[in-house]
Amino acid sequence: MTVANLFTPAVIRNARPGKREYTLHDAHVPGLGLRVQPSGAKSWVLRMGNRRVTIGPVDRIDLADARAQALKLIAGEAPPPPPLSASALTFDALADSFLTAKDGVYKPKTLASCRVYLDTQLRPAFGRRPVLRLTTPEIAQWFHTYSRTRPGGANQALGLLVTMLNFARSANLIPKDAPNPCAPIRKNRRKARGRLLSSDQISALGKALRSCPPSHREAADAIRLILLTGCRSGEILRLRWSEVLPDRLKLSSTKTGAREVLLSSPAIRLFAKRKKEASSMFVFPAARVPDAPIGKIDYQWSVIRWRAGLPEDIRLHDLRHTNASHAILQGQSLTIAGKLLGHANPASTERYAHLDGQYLAAAAERVAATVASMIAGKTAGLDKRVYSSNIQS
Repeated sequence: MTVANLFTPAVIRNARPGKREYTLHDAHVPGLGLRVQPSGAKSWVLRMGNRRVTIGPVDRIDLADARAQALKLIAGEAPPPPPLSASALTFDALADSFLTAKDGVYKPKTLASCRVYLDTQLRPAFGRRPVLRLTTPEIAQWFHTYSRTRPGGANQALGLLVTMLNFARSANLIPKDAPNPCAPIRKNRRKARGRLLSSDQISALGKALRSCPPSHREAADAIRLILLTGCRSGEILRLRWSEVLPDRLKLSSTKTGAREVLLSSPAIRLFAKRKKEASSMFVFPAARVPDAPIGKIDYQWSVIRWRAGLPEDIRLHDLRHTNASHAILQGQSLTIAGKLLGHANPASTERYAHLDGQYLAAAAERVAATVASMIAGKTAGLDKRVYSSNIQS
């Protein structure tokens, strides 16, 4: 419910910036609001249906004029305020225009992520700077400072900045031939993450799961299901029985939206076993609060990993990597593997195409046998067993 405020000079003056942008709503003119940004910038905005129109900054338009302009806009007696000229366009003003334009176009999570990077990084660094005066050195200094603590976050924020500048050109907020000050800056190289458990390591993990203490049995079952289904750990740990069907999982909310996960026979048997003992809506309820999911199992995983003799840098998420990688090793295409994992972008699946050394050795042996036969002049009658082994693999 929207709470209206009786605006006075003191209320406007004392509206303090917060960690996120917020709007105070006027009690006199419906839709009129005072927007306060984390940078401290304040402006008058008017909500007209699904549109939000920026009337202007508080330091240039007083309350009476803002109300008068708002009433004219509502009555249709005045056109929306024209965009700021390119020379006067500040980064804050560009950010406002960008968020308004993308509201309803971007997914809510994407738009929320943009707001976070704007409020915590970009606005504090460039908020009051004219967009056309942004320089490569100042952007580079900000980027490299941010990269020292969060290189991945710095890449995302820089990408958002580039997107916003492209938007400014396409919306004629700045000249189309305006230089791109971000062009010379190179993003941080993304370190390859993720490990593929070898066949021996999977066997060792299975033994550790079977012999784990009773206090870790719940986590052991969750780990089995992550490895068997390729689901993210959160998808398994928050799983509800209403999402478990006889032959598949019908996940209502995942990183890429709702999706279904086909279940193998071992996974079906494990779910059936747990169903007999179920007393909660969650497959893995919290021990002390049965009406809530179990939460994280990082500690239990570290113990089970130690009992299996696995390296400490193998993460719980690497079980998902392993499921995907072994699907590819068994001859499944990246497209099929991506469907099994619920990837929206095929490029995401390519990161999982690790190869087990044992499979590589076997493949090298088969290729060498084929080439050796060719070298020996036996191309007319190659050993059928070589071809059959290639086909089966």
